[in-house]
Amino acid sequence: MAASEDHVANEGKVSGIVVKKGTDVIMGLLHPVSTQDLGRVHSIRWDDAHRICGDDAISLSVADMDFKAPDPLVQAVVERAQVGDFCYTYLDPSYRQSVCDWFKRRHGWQISPASLVPVGRMVESLPAILRETLPPACSVIVPYPAYSPTPTAIKAAGCKVLPWTLKIDGQGKYRFDFDALEDLLDQASAMVITNPHNPTGRVWTRDELAKVAKAADKHDVLVISDEFHADLIHTGYRFQPYLTSTPEAAGGISFTSPGKTFNIAGLETANIVVPDADLRHKVEKAIDDAGCHNPRYFAQVATQAGYDHCADWLDELLAELEKHTNLLRDCVAGMDGVKLIEPEGTYLAWIDMRGLGLEDEEIEKRLAEQGLMLDPGTDFGLGGSGFVRINLATTTPILTEALSRMNRALGTSRGKATLQ
Repeated sequence: MAASEDHVANEGKVSGIVVKKGTDVIMGLLHPVSTQDLGRVHSIRWDDAHRICGDDAISLSVADMDFKAPDPLVQAVVERAQVGDFCYTYLDPSYRQSVCDWFKRRHGWQISPASLVPVGRMVESLPAILRETLPPACSVIVPYPAYSPTPTAIKAAGCKVLPWTLKIDGQGKYRFDFDALEDLLDQASAMVITNPHNPTGRVWTRDELAKVAKAADKHDVLVISDEFHADLIHTGYRFQPYLTSTPEAAGGISFTSPGKTFNIAGLETANIVVPDADLRHKVEKAIDDAGCHNPRYFAQVATQAGYDHCADWLDELLAELEKHTNLLRDCVAGMDGVKLIEPEGTYLAWIDMRGLGLEDEEIEKRLAEQGLMLDPGTDFGLGGSGFVRINLATTTPILTEALSRMNRALGTSRGKATLQ
């Protein structure tokens, strides 16, 4: 396979990182985004890192990949652009079937095409839905640590956030704290969960989700499940859709998207699954009233190309993520006071640094001094102090260098981990 000037064939740089000749940075279907192209698109993730940490910075923070979207998807977008008429559009009837077929093939989830409400972004749709379906100024439960745009969107709807802090068991696995849930449900009108969970990487089981659904149903609390990372599941785990975990869950709402799956978050394409017809009518009205009723111009063709033609690309990505998880696991094993929360899903990993005895600001400062930007745990609210989140959807050379910098920044009495 031919390599670009930034990769493999010659010594060069990938996002500011020196890559030695012969380094394997391209797999069969995965193509890294070059340094030049990252600069051209002004990636938030990389531009912020360079602004804060300098030209040689490595950013493994924001949940974007360093791999180009699959070729069939890119081609579909190019062909759409070549029409030259960037008008308001309706969705082709085939769109809903492509979405439903993907989830049936990939996850055994039988979705009715009529239950889909296509939208652009969850964070703009969620406030509208909450305003339409809930009493004014009500409370919404959010498990913490939490993906920060979720509580922000809840507050934008005029609602109050009720934190539900997750527990860590003796094996280092995050669990729902069901002992605390009943009191919270008495105060709430809705709950927003992430499944798989961001930032901890937990893939919730059917039993766990069913228990949430039954408790919520008992208290007449609406459950909204953010399932954007549904396709990014590690070996040995299985994505369980919230809506099919138990009959009581069918009255809820699920958000899905190919955005994380195929690295097209910037195209802003998502689908809300609402099995209950009356609730779906309210959701559709909320979306219309908020002005979100027209799909983004490239959303349909990108989504359909990904779901119809790019399963092999995703399989290759998952294999690469497994390799990168192993590299991270080996690195952390050589660092005193640092533990990896074993990831089950997403391409993000949650690292426990509380054993270092350092303040969050000191951890962030030491990483920045080495030109490394990770997501500080404090960005995820309660339960995040002492943790960092790292993005593994990068090339092996970038990750290897990043882990070396993390070792240098935070030290280890057992020597540096072997990074091959």
